[in-house]
Amino acid sequence: MSKKVKQHKSIVPGNGLAVNVVGTQKEDVGFALKIWKRKIKSAGIIETISSNKEFIKPSVTKRAQQIRAKYIQQIRTNNEKN
Repeated sequence: MSKKVKQHKSIVPGNGLAVNVVGTQKEDVGFALKIWKRKIKSAGIIETISSNKEFIKPSVTKRAQQIRAKYIQQIRTNNEKN
């Protein structure tokens, strides 16, 4: 199988969080596992799962964004003065 055929067969229709690893039986399992881990990481599934472990109130996330924005703005103004 060529890379394009493998790429096409690895897409799961209707489920954005699903990944397939397509290969022959001659390939070893370690190689297939490596491909699977790479696909999981590139799809962003690990980040969504880790963010869903604990509920964070929207007000807390907004407050953290405001604090971060103030900090970045402060750094930029200090750099402009120098």
